[in-house]
Amino acid sequence: MATSAQPATPPLSFQVGGRLSGQNPFAARTGTLSIPRQESSSVEVSTPNFLTLTSRGNVPHLSRDHVKKTDAIGFDPSRHIVSVSLRNWNDARDITPNGKDTVTPSAYNSYITSIRPDIVVALSDIPFGSTPPSEKRLVKSLERSLLWLGQILRINHANVFVPMAGLLDDVARDDFATGLLEALEGSEARELQPLGLHTLNDGVAGYSLDLAPLKRLQQNSPPESDLTSQLVDLAQTSLRPLPEGKPRLVTGCDSPHDILRFVRSGLDLFDSHFAQQAADWGVALDFRFRAPSSQPDAAPVDIGVNLYDVEHEMEFNRLANSLRGAAEEDAASLPVCPCIACSPKFSPTPILHSSIDETPADEEGPSPPFTRGYIHHLLHTHEMTAHVLLAAHNLSVLSKFFADIRAFLAEVSSSPDAEERLDEEIRMFEKQYKRPDELMRKAKVNWEEVNLARGKGRLAREKAAKATENPVEITQHPERVLPDVVP
Repeated sequence: MATSAQPATPPLSFQVGGRLSGQNPFAARTGTLSIPRQESSSVEVSTPNFLTLTSRGNVPHLSRDHVKKTDAIGFDPSRHIVSVSLRNWNDARDITPNGKDTVTPSAYNSYITSIRPDIVVALSDIPFGSTPPSEKRLVKSLERSLLWLGQILRINHANVFVPMAGLLDDVARDDFATGLLEALEGSEARELQPLGLHTLNDGVAGYSLDLAPLKRLQQNSPPESDLTSQLVDLAQTSLRPLPEGKPRLVTGCDSPHDILRFVRSGLDLFDSHFAQQAADWGVALDFRFRAPSSQPDAAPVDIGVNLYDVEHEMEFNRLANSLRGAAEEDAASLPVCPCIACSPKFSPTPILHSSIDETPADEEGPSPPFTRGYIHHLLHTHEMTAHVLLAAHNLSVLSKFFADIRAFLAEVSSSPDAEERLDEEIRMFEKQYKRPDELMRKAKVNWEEVNLARGKGRLAREKAAKATENPVEITQHPERVLPDVVP
């Protein structure tokens, strides 16, 4: 039980900057999330924005030097936010890759006390499955989630985000939100009121909307269903009874199309999973908000380029058509992508790794961008550099996307038709860019084919194929079959 009213971590603050409609609580809005640091400094995040996902504190594929050179994330410990969540936001499997393991609320509290993160995502009893749970199980999940939230608040961590429970049931989601606002009673009141909390919501810093379990339940929906609109409606059901001045986090968006729908509905923070997953599967993102004008009858284009595809084998142009490299003056009308793939800078002297190095490393001006054909070659030869370049590029594209959204919202915020102008921009974006489902599906297939051709177990597969005199053919393209590989 906490014995002091002084929070264990400095409390964050969230200031809503502007909203496109004063009457609509779910209108698009800008804001600033501020997390205090020592010596009166703070980390400030302008919203709408995204949080870069890490694995054990590291951005996948990127070393510290790579991160430092990626403007989308930079590298300055004082600017980083450490958050703790028991479960991977984008993993909807019943059992984690490491199997089942029981973590009690008291154990989770001990992790939080030891790590002292900036943000804690509270435990939540959300059933993961492909079929809706029974009413009894759903009610139990709401009760447990509220109970576990109260137990986390006892350690007096100032910045707790609560996952909004209730799955696809509107009534359950409303009941959970209402439960956050009910006056504390009994032992909860005796332990939490000395901390200045009279409702559970008093101890909550923000709200989290986890889409992964909802999308798993939506798999059996009719093909004509507008699944994103259903998710937006569920988010609004959860948030409607709650105060508007706290940040709203959405995890599990699969496309920029979904992100725009949630931004239009007043959501503030998102994760970067889809952009980082695209880098894993060899996709270089190529889109921006306020989509470039095209011919009225032009067909929509993909939001990225599948560089595993052999059609890019001899392509020697930059990764994105909608952005240019800093050294490409012939495309001056396009915005610059500052990533290490599009605007690389090379140092003629060794990189400094410690304070004992004598001379600083000077960087030359930006060089021409790496080409699609080059990264295609790296992917097919299993060079790690391919994913380094793609991860940096995709995060930079996503950063530019959110920066353009914020700039547009600031530009139209004082206009009487601001919401209509945003709707029109979103409509134009959806008209110009395809949803990425098919692009990602094909990229994943190509990625798996290359792994089979050169990945772990290749020699054993070839030996088994020769023993049966039935050579394995690995198709990488409908018109191209790789020959047998000789060890």
